[in-house]
Amino acid sequence: MNYKLRIKHPSGAEFEAEGPAEFILTEKEGFLKGIQGSVAPQEQSKNTTKAMEDPDWTALTETRNDLLTLKNKHLGLKSGEAALLLLAAESNLKGSRELGALALSKAVKASGYAPDRLDRILTKAIKEGLIKASGTKRNRAYHITDKGLEAAWLEARKLQK
Repeated sequence: MNYKLRIKHPSGAEFEAEGPAEFILTEKEGFLKGIQGSVAPQEQSKNTTKAMEDPDWTALTETRNDLLTLKNKHLGLKSGEAALLLLAAESNLKGSRELGALALSKAVKASGYAPDRLDRILTKAIKEGLIKASGTKRNRAYHITDKGLEAAWLEARKLQK
């Protein structure tokens, strides 16, 4: 008796066999072993490259007086970008995506940047959707969005090189 078997693997590989059951089983096992052998190294390399690509937030920042600050003042980095980096570092290291305006202003100033008014500097980032602001005046808080985390991640990778 002849049997027919078709397999479509999520990786895009396809297998098709027709014949006796024993023949199909041996061919299928060979196909699956080949797929597992080729997929496993790719997954391992993805994990290692992802670990290598993630910025080292502890190398970029330090904690002084319960305030997360940038370790070095980087050339070409503006105070708005520094604030975005500090919000991202706060999110990655402490797990909090929100930071009060006064704390963020102190952190930016302690990092070596002298912003006149943080709310005016961050208006561009708010319009671009990198940061969300809530509250008014001294009770204002800034919340970094996923888009903001991506932008900060890219900037942190540039600074580490």
